[in-house]
Amino acid sequence: MKTINLLPKAKQQELRYEIILHGLWVVVNLSLVSFVLVFLVQFATKFYLQYENYSIKDQVAQLQGQVNKQQNTEIKAKIEAVNNLVSDYQNLASSSPHWSNVIKAFAPLPPAGLKISSFSIDPDKRTVSINGLSPTRDLVILLYNNILKDTNDFYGIDYPLENVVNPVNVSFHFTFNIQDKLLQD
Repeated sequence: MKTINLLPKAKQQELRYEIILHGLWVVVNLSLVSFVLVFLVQFATKFYLQYENYSIKDQVAQLQGQVNKQQNTEIKAKIEAVNNLVSDYQNLASSSPHWSNVIKAFAPLPPAGLKISSFSIDPDKRTVSINGLSPTRDLVILLYNNILKDTNDFYGIDYPLENVVNPVNVSFHFTFNIQDKLLQD
C-alpha cells in the first residue's frame, strides 16, 4: 500500500524537520543522562577507592609497627650477643699473658743447626720448657750460654747434665723463668 502525502511541500519539510529535531532531542537527552550516570559512577568509585586507600594505609602502618617491633627486638638481641662476645674476648685477652713477646725474645737465641721440637710455657709459674735435638754438644752449650746471657728477658735456667753427655745427636731440654716485663703490653 502506498501512502500519499497531500500536505503542501512546506508543511512536509516542516514535518521532516520536526522528526529530525525530535531525534536530536532524544540523542541529547540520552547523552546527558549517560553523562550524568557515568559522572555519578566515577564520583562513587573515587570515594570508594579513597576509603579503601585509607584503610589499606592504616593496615600497612599497623603491620610496619609490628614488623619494626619484631625486627628491633631481633636486632637488639643480635647486637647484645655480639657485644657479649666482644666483651668476653676483651676480658680473655686482658686476663691472658701476651706470649708473643716471649717468643720474639727467645727466637734469636737458638744457634743455626739446632732444632727446637717443643716450646711450652707455664703461665702460672712463668716458666718456659724447651726440648730439641742438636747435631753437636757445642750447639747445646751455645744455646745455654745465649739464654744465660739474656738476663733482660730470662733468668734461672737449669742445666741438666744429660744435655751434654753425648758428643753428637744430642737430645736436650731446658727450663727457665720469664721476666715479668715480657708479659706486659
